[in-house]
Amino acid sequence: MVFCDIDGTLIDSTNRISPGTRQKIQELYRIGIPFILVSARMPSGILPLQRELGIKAPIVCYSGALILNERADPVRTVGIDREKAILIDDFVKRNWKHVCCSAYCHHDWISDNIHDKWILQEQSITASVPKEGRISDFIPQNGHIHKLLCMGEAGAIADLNNALKENFAGLSVYRSKDTYLEIMDGAVSKSGAVKYLCKAYDIPMEATVSFGDNFNDMDMLLVTGTCFAMGNAPAEVKRQVRNVTADNDHEGVLAGLERLNFTENRR
Repeated sequence: MVFCDIDGTLIDSTNRISPGTRQKIQELYRIGIPFILVSARMPSGILPLQRELGIKAPIVCYSGALILNERADPVRTVGIDREKAILIDDFVKRNWKHVCCSAYCHHDWISDNIHDKWILQEQSITASVPKEGRISDFIPQNGHIHKLLCMGEAGAIADLNNALKENFAGLSVYRSKDTYLEIMDGAVSKSGAVKYLCKAYDIPMEATVSFGDNFNDMDMLLVTGTCFAMGNAPAEVKRQVRNVTADNDHEGVLAGLERLNFTENRR
């Protein structure tokens, strides 16, 4: 089973999948090797890429907070309690006025300013469409959200990262890039999603491969049997993994897959 991050990994800097990479993934699909897209994105930011690849497989959304099966039905969901999410959102908006904070729940992306430059940028990357309003407008009492996304200048995001860890317990907080901070429930991780799907498919961990490019991929990279850091990954990420492949603009995923020997899965 192959687990692959999307941004900075599967897609290049123009947000495209190379024809060669797509062909290789389809070859794996034909011999029964599941290729799992793993991302902090919401479902609508992942499913079109899966359709482009021409494969059917589960997808991991929100870094593991939501897993959908081959029919796009939810099979695992872990979220931040509604009231706690509102407190975090208020904390960010009160103390970090130049940071954009929005929320995600299942297929909804919620922002109180859909015209914010950071929202427009993320919309152009993922082709997802936000709904305008606050968390309290969309999430029912006793409900939860899957993710908060904070976007801003790199220095502010680094400071916010530290502040959230100091002020809120029980969260999983990662920088997916210098200007993006992903906030999920503390029980959420990409490695947790890997373990869940390996158990569901009865595939041993040593028979898994992963690809990633950033700090929020580290736990996934370190738990799989074989892993590849992308050439565009930060130096700290590269130092912790055994294999480094080409960058995402030079078909790094394809190069890594070509280094491996796959046998047909007859399960």
